[in-house]
Parts: sequence; structure tokens; C-alpha cells
Amino acid sequence: MTTTAPHRAPGSHGSRARIRDRGQVDALVLAALADGPLRHDEIAGVLRSRVGDALDLPYSRIVPTLHRLARNRLVSRPPQDPRRYRLTDTGTRSLAARRRAADAFAASLHHLAAGEGR
Repeated sequence: MTTTAPHRAPGSHGSRARIRDRGQVDALVLAALADGPLRHDEIAGVLRSRVGDALDLPYSRIVPTLHRLARNRLVSRPPQDPRRYRLTDTGTRSLAARRRAADAFAASLHHLAAGEGR
């Protein structure tokens, strides 16, 4: 059996957030491509360097995610370098909308957790 996260003792609580939602993986891959075209292994490197161990993201999901994003016309592969993926205009707009939604969700969560708004 292969796992993507290191084994933890029962009852221990790690600080890594497990990413299971397809939309969250999509958003992370789109965000990694925001600075320019990358190969799938470069996307994994960007995610590792910028996010580190904060997220438990199985990197084996990057290629299928890229294929799905390409089918949905959020990313494309330039003919001169088909191993690299880049954001399309639609992908750029989608990333902006996802960022706004994530910011609004995080702000709402912080307000609720802090007991604000009563």
C-alpha cells in the first residue's frame, strides 16, 4: 500500500491540510501557472517550494488535472513546446474568480470563528 503522507501515530494531529476536492487541486495548478508556462514536473516544484508541507497534495494528480483543465480550455499547450502548459484567457479569469471566492470564504470563516458580526 502506498501513501502520500508520512505515517503519524494514532491521535497525533499534523498541520497538513489534505486536498481531496478537485476544485482545490484545479485552483492550485492554475495558480502555479500564473507566472508563465510550465511542465508538469515544474508545477510540482512550484507547489512544493511555495506551499511546502502545509498541504497534502498527491503530486500524481497534477497530470490528470492538467488534462482536465485543457479539456475545459483553462490551460493550453503551445505548439512550439507541447510539454509546457500555460493559462488561457479563460483560465486567467477563472483563477481570479477562484481567488476572490477563496478570499471571501476565508474572511467569513475568520469572522465566524472570532465571534464577529453578532
